[in-house]
Amino acid sequence: MSRRFLSRLWGCLRHVHLWVLVAVALYTLAGFFLVPWLAGWIAEDKVREDLGRELRIGDIDFNPYTFTLQVTDFALADPDGHELVAFDRLFVNFTLVSLIDQAWTFQQIRLEGPAIQEERFASGETRFARLKDDASGEPEATGEGGMPAMVIRHLDVVGGTIRFANHLTTASDPSGTTATIAVQEFALSLDDAALHENTGFPVQFAGQLKAGGAFSFDGEMRVSPAFEINGGLRLEALALSPAEPYLQQLARLAIKGGNLRLDGRLSVSDDEHLAYRGSAGVDGLSLAPLDPGDTEPVVGWQAMEIEQLDLSLAQRSIEASSVSIEGGSGRVIIHEDRTTNFNRLLVARAEGDDPALEGDDGEDAAPLRVSIAGIVMADSRLQFADQSLPLPFSTRIQKLNGEVSTLASDTQTPADVQLEGQVGEYGMARIEGTIHAWQPTRDTNVTLTFRNLMVPDYSPYTVAFAGRRIAEGRMDLDLGYRLADGKLEGSNAIVLHDLELGEKVEIPGAMDLPLSLAVALLKDSEGVIRMDIPVTGDLGDPNFELGGAVRSAIGDAIGTIVSAPFRFLAGLLGAGEEDLQRIAYPAGRSDLTPPQRQRVGLLRKALVKRPELALELAGPFDPDVDGPALKRQHAVEQLAEWLREQGREVSSPDLTAEPTQDAMEAIFSSAYPETSLDEVRERFTREPDENPEGRSAFDAVAYRAHLAEEVIAAQPVTDADLVALGQARAAAVRDRLLADASDGPEKGTAVEPERVLLAEPREVESENDEQVVMEVGLSLD
Repeated sequence: MSRRFLSRLWGCLRHVHLWVLVAVALYTLAGFFLVPWLAGWIAEDKVREDLGRELRIGDIDFNPYTFTLQVTDFALADPDGHELVAFDRLFVNFTLVSLIDQAWTFQQIRLEGPAIQEERFASGETRFARLKDDASGEPEATGEGGMPAMVIRHLDVVGGTIRFANHLTTASDPSGTTATIAVQEFALSLDDAALHENTGFPVQFAGQLKAGGAFSFDGEMRVSPAFEINGGLRLEALALSPAEPYLQQLARLAIKGGNLRLDGRLSVSDDEHLAYRGSAGVDGLSLAPLDPGDTEPVVGWQAMEIEQLDLSLAQRSIEASSVSIEGGSGRVIIHEDRTTNFNRLLVARAEGDDPALEGDDGEDAAPLRVSIAGIVMADSRLQFADQSLPLPFSTRIQKLNGEVSTLASDTQTPADVQLEGQVGEYGMARIEGTIHAWQPTRDTNVTLTFRNLMVPDYSPYTVAFAGRRIAEGRMDLDLGYRLADGKLEGSNAIVLHDLELGEKVEIPGAMDLPLSLAVALLKDSEGVIRMDIPVTGDLGDPNFELGGAVRSAIGDAIGTIVSAPFRFLAGLLGAGEEDLQRIAYPAGRSDLTPPQRQRVGLLRKALVKRPELALELAGPFDPDVDGPALKRQHAVEQLAEWLREQGREVSSPDLTAEPTQDAMEAIFSSAYPETSLDEVRERFTREPDENPEGRSAFDAVAYRAHLAEEVIAAQPVTDADLVALGQARAAAVRDRLLADASDGPEKGTAVEPERVLLAEPREVESENDEQVVMEVGLSLD
């Protein structure tokens, strides 16, 4: 080989080295400088041209030898300047094994400080939807299943923030408000993710809500052929306040407090949509009206716990174990216009404006199936206020404990209710029975029992009902209501102890009831009043109102009692109404016959049973009935007096007896001095031709009877005589009432003198000519 050849060969090799060096230098320069600059320029220009948005990239570093890429200070903004996506740093380590595996393979991807800010407008449009609509160009060819062939060995997202703003129309701000959910310190990690294959890979993410609370997920995710994720989800003290604008679309309520807890498994897929199985709890819930002047919560509790909750949107079902509520609270208010606080809190919605009832295709979705094993309440309270009454009224049931059995939307079996609480300092309330929570008018049977309620607290109701306050008393109530197919059958058993009425209050619409008399009639010797008030009605009738039905039933019951008080008193003794109110006297007499003495005895028993009642006795007299009887009595008295003056003793003077004929003739002559006795005798003497025996005959019996009739007719009866008879009749009843019976069923049942009042005698019209009846009157002691 010649030296000249070697020299040329060496020259060529030097040129190759040179070009290699040049190529390496160019590759290095292009990789480290040109590619980052060109990529940044193309990206910014492409986004500006195709999307009409500004893209800002702080710095791009590319290592052509290790195939690592780093992008810092990235930000994509909407035309209005709103930042959509940003991050502090993106590091990507691409591996050349992609050339062999025919899949984009990344050894590591790390994203630091990402920020995503989505916004939904009142029209329903979102910023990212706009971005998608503005995008141009065809998507790159993808592998099977629609995903590009891609493998990520390890992905880390740290220090992320996600902000979602939703513009809504709410009760608090009809012009529009913004619901904002902000997640900070968001972190995501996944390993060996083959996005294009039908395989799952582990994924973990966690974060915190800016409003309070944290969440974490540890599970598995699949991207192809359909998205699927499932694993353990944990939420700790997640604040419910960001959900307030959504709540205000349904009700005028503010979320003053409340934290959500979840610990279970979450599953999301195209088939399952969303499913959760695990425990759940809400602590410190407080829902209050939006009215700034009303800060008291409407509904709330200290803690609510569900040990097992199964939620499936695909099956449209919620199944829960027993729900435990500790320190629950509720408030029911009836306002001046008779509306309730719940009526006022609900937001009116247009018909059909309920997206929850529609499926994805706009058709009606199947109803949500709900099954709750039961509800257990402990140390809860319920406040009730009625501002529609003349005197605003409020009461509170505290220390409410008990349980409600299984509540299910797909069962015909009603739930059992057992609740008990304290009213005031010494009162008790108990709620027992069954209720069909989803169709309460179909099958409900509930008994409300109240014991030892202080009646003065309920004066507002008696004022509105009958215009009277309550001064003192205690009350027991047994209220039973049964609903079957919309028909109501109710029973209200009321027991009042030591009731004392207060002053009258003039109130329009109050029933005109003599409550004082009703109380005296109803209150027994122990100071107890017992009433049973039935209530019936049809809840399907738009004119039916339970409160009005109860009011009417009580009014009718009291009206019946006070309109026929003796019938009521007689019912206490098992006697007829006339046995108590009507005392009958023989004509002209004031003594009590045995049947009437029995009636007075029953009346005495009634007074003993009703110690607040007094009797009014107005002695009756009837001139047409009593007058003739008094005339006869006066004639007998006159005969007796004449006989005494003549020194003749007759125990029972008889106006028509033969021994007293001479006396009657003397009295007759004195009464009728112009009439000759001989002429009278002749009227009762028959001539011989008129007598079958052929001789004259004198009818002494008829003669004496005539004398008696004439003497009786001549007796004077004055108004004073009639009044005295009436007084004597009333006194006879009074004396028997005041006398302490010494034996028999009336023994020891004397009545106090001040409870028997003698009124002015009263002229009456008798139903027959044999007796005169006294109508006994009632008054209050």
